[in-house]
Order: sequence, then structure tokens, then C-alpha cells
Amino acid sequence: MQNRKNALNQTVFLNLIPRYSVGDYEARSIVVRKSRAFLYQQIGMKTYNYSNNTGKAVPVKAWWFYVALGSFMLSCKVSVPAEHDGKAAYNDLTSRGGDSAAVARRYIGLENTVNFRDLGGLKTKDGRTVRKGLIYRSDNLSKLEQDDFGAFNALRIGTVYDLRTDHEIEGKEDRLPANVRYMHTPVVQDNAGEIKGLKKRVLNGEITEQQARDMTARFYADAVTVNIGSVKSILKQITSSDQPVLYHCSAGKDRTGIISALILSIVNVDRQLIVDDFMVSNYYRRARAEKTLGKAKLGRIIKPKLNMDAIEILSTVDESFIHATFNAIDSTYGGMEPFIEKELGIDKVARRMLIEKFTE
Repeated sequence: MQNRKNALNQTVFLNLIPRYSVGDYEARSIVVRKSRAFLYQQIGMKTYNYSNNTGKAVPVKAWWFYVALGSFMLSCKVSVPAEHDGKAAYNDLTSRGGDSAAVARRYIGLENTVNFRDLGGLKTKDGRTVRKGLIYRSDNLSKLEQDDFGAFNALRIGTVYDLRTDHEIEGKEDRLPANVRYMHTPVVQDNAGEIKGLKKRVLNGEITEQQARDMTARFYADAVTVNIGSVKSILKQITSSDQPVLYHCSAGKDRTGIISALILSIVNVDRQLIVDDFMVSNYYRRARAEKTLGKAKLGRIIKPKLNMDAIEILSTVDESFIHATFNAIDSTYGGMEPFIEKELGIDKVARRMLIEKFTE
């Protein structure tokens, strides 16, 4: 029995090689066929010749192997902890954000997108409500299909602003209806590809949980200090549009969350409500985050240094992140009001016009 267990463990491990290794395809295929043959021999299954290039022969009792592998895969399911599942933020937002039904309807359930929602529907500090149907946010639109174009066009979106870097876009270009204008407006410049390369560093166990937190918080603070020029330009383009617009980054939570927080601040939404809206990304992205964490748990078999807590931090949002943006504004510019007027170049008259335009 112990020999059978060892055989199963070894084969399951080897069976993961094609998914996570980078190398010659034929060599990897031979390893997998050898490992399966080894398992079948150890537990009394009929085997096939693993040197056969077709690899199509199926053992009589192959179901046993796949049941075992399926059980192993199920054991890798991971749930996002309550602090990052977004449920509390969603409840807070629907209870104090204004009309609870209207707030709930902000989510755009468009297939092949994640965290696609209307920025409108929230109550402002002076009792107005952010207009719906004017500004949308989402994750990247690289998986949008032609079947989705009808629903997308129904939102009357005229322009999509892509906040990603060139490296992030490569291979994941937006798929948009021909009538929609695409604008590449990166929040940060990343000529060395550091953002895209972060994934590799995490997989190699080079990033701890605390490093992930510190790195992310610094990124949020830099958006309104180091990268204020880019942010100012993006905000001006979005708020000056005469048509509905959409903006997104890769996951639709960090750079997208920062831009959303600033727009809502300009139109006078309460800061705590903005934080709740920011944290709702965890609610709408929960399934995606859990899928990522499940893959990470599985990946630890061959990447034992991979830090699951770091993966969680980078797959979700935390209140401390958006507070890093607000704290940078408060400490650097003396608060949101002088930041809007002096750094974003929106004086009191222009701001009143924007409030009139985007709220009712």
C-alpha cells in the first residue's frame, strides 16, 4: 500500500511538469508517459509503451489515476480570508452608499470580464448622487468576444482608456467593437518590464508578504506623487469626455481603483464611502482570487518557496493601499481640496461644473 501511495505522489508531481515547466515539449511528454507507466505498474494497472509518440493508448483502469488526480486537485482549492473577500465592504456600500438597489445594480455582469461596474449610483456629501451610465471601470478587455459586443455597445461607451504598460498589454490586447476608440494611457512607465516581471519573482519565492504589502502601498502613494503627471492627464481626458467612457488596468483593482477614488473625490463623495467602493473589488473578484490562490497552492509542489500570503496580497486589495494614496495626498499637498485645485488644476469653478456634470 505504501508503495502505491509513493507511486501516486511521484506521478502526480511529474504530471504537473507540462503545466509549470518551460522546456522541450517532447522531453516533457516522455516524462509524463514514463510517470504514468510507473504508476500503472506499481498499482497493478495495465500499461502502455511510453515510447510510442502518439501516446494515445489508454490503460484499462485509467479511471483510478484520474480519480486520484482529481482528488488531489480538489485539495488545492483555497478560500479568500474574510478580511479580503469583500463581503463586509459590499454590505457597507449597499447600506450607506445611497439607494441599496441602485448601488447593487452598478455591477455590469458582462461575460468574459471581471469587476466591470458603473462608477455612478453613490451618494455624495452634499446629498446628490453620482450619475450612472457615464463612467465605467473594469479589468482588461482581452477576453471580450464578438458575442459580448452588443451588450458592450448598449452602454454607449465611446472611448476605452487602457492604464497598463506596454509589457502588460503584449499578448493581452483589448478586444473592442470597431466603433469604440482605444486610448493607451499608462499610469506608470515601465520600460524594464518590472510590473510584468513581478509574477516571476513571486513564483520564485523572492517576495515575502511584508514586501508585497510595502511594495503595493508604495505603488499607491507614487501614483499621486511620482506619477502625478500621468494621473492628471488621464483624469482630464476622462472627465472632459462628452461620451460615456471606460478605463481599466490588468486586474481592474489597483490603478483602476486609484483613478476611481480620485474621480469620486472630485465629485465630493465621502472618503469612507470611497474606501468601501474600493474594497468591493474583492467582492467581485473573489472567484478570480481564489482561482489564483488554488493554482499557487498547486504550484508550491515544484515552487516550494512560493509565498501564499504574498500571492493573496497581490491578488486582492486592502484598505491600507488606498489609504496610502490618501495619506500621500494629505502629507504632500495638505489635503484633498488643495490637491484637486493645485495639482490636478481643477479650480472651484471647474469643479462645480464637473459636479454638475457627473452628479444629480
